[in-house]
Amino acid sequence: FRSEGWGRNNNKEFNNFLRIANGSLKETETHLLLSAQIGLCTQEQIQPMMDLSLTAGKQILSFQRSISQKKTKS
Repeated sequence: FRSEGWGRNNNKEFNNFLRIANGSLKETETHLLLSAQIGLCTQEQIQPMMDLSLTAGKQILSFQRSISQKKTKS
């Protein structure tokens, strides 16, 4: 199983993919929060997904930093 960003040719292009992925993650968080605000679900129902989103966001940021550090060492 390979993700869409797997076949990127260089770190700059892959880092851009990660920025887009992070933006999509934030958009999903917004939809979850709005769903709770308008009564489609409760805060308690979306909290596990918000927690997973926080973890995924940290992982994306860590991956971006790792790529940037490798680029500066080269």
